[in-house]
Amino acid sequence: MSYAILRTAKLKTVGNIIGSLSHNYRTRETPNADPGLASENLHTLPSQEVAAEAIRKRIPVKRRKDAVLCIEYMITASPEFFKEGGNAKAYFETAHDWLVAKHGAENVVTTTIHMDETTPHMAAYVVPLDEKGTLNAKKFLGGRDKLSQMQTDFANYVAKFGLERGIKGSKAKHTSIKEYYSRLNTGLVQELDTRINVNPPADGETHEAFARRVISQYRATVNEDYQAMRIQLEEKGRAVEQIQKQHQQAI
Repeated sequence: MSYAILRTAKLKTVGNIIGSLSHNYRTRETPNADPGLASENLHTLPSQEVAAEAIRKRIPVKRRKDAVLCIEYMITASPEFFKEGGNAKAYFETAHDWLVAKHGAENVVTTTIHMDETTPHMAAYVVPLDEKGTLNAKKFLGGRDKLSQMQTDFANYVAKFGLERGIKGSKAKHTSIKEYYSRLNTGLVQELDTRINVNPPADGETHEAFARRVISQYRATVNEDYQAMRIQLEEKGRAVEQIQKQHQQAI
């Protein structure tokens, strides 16, 4: 059984937007991506700079200081869907149609489809303008019930691909993009060494920075193991020398 997967992130500053775009346009190192497959990624706008300017033009000059400037949607499906021949191109096109129906074509500023990671996924940048032209992310994402209904609506829209919605009413809570990546990366670290306790990404921390932090913690743990082993070997070495001396004296 494969599921439709939809995650969201609220980008509240220009810095948040630029940081997200730099990841999705691969203008900085992306440890979990295969550079050899980067040419297969698809962008509706040609560059990070063009995308950032297009988003900026949609954001009203007059706005609340705490307004969400942009919503980043991450849309994918269970890995089995793609491995078993699911039509990724048609799926993402249909997902884009859903976003347009929900937000209006002019507000779905740009999308990126990543084919260079383990599971194909689409990132979409949407300026959350309401019918009055006001930034209003709450209208689209506010509250548990609204998020739950959004998941249902999306799953129904893409049901023709044989994908199902996650279990409605389960105790599992909605996860953001940041939490989604955190779970994936934390799971990987636990496979490497269950003793490493990795905190989830901090606010504003990029995926690359989080990956570097994980690697640093893993290296630190390995180094501690090495030092402990070195001390044990030195102690064993001294014990062997002592036994050899005692043996020589006995002779």
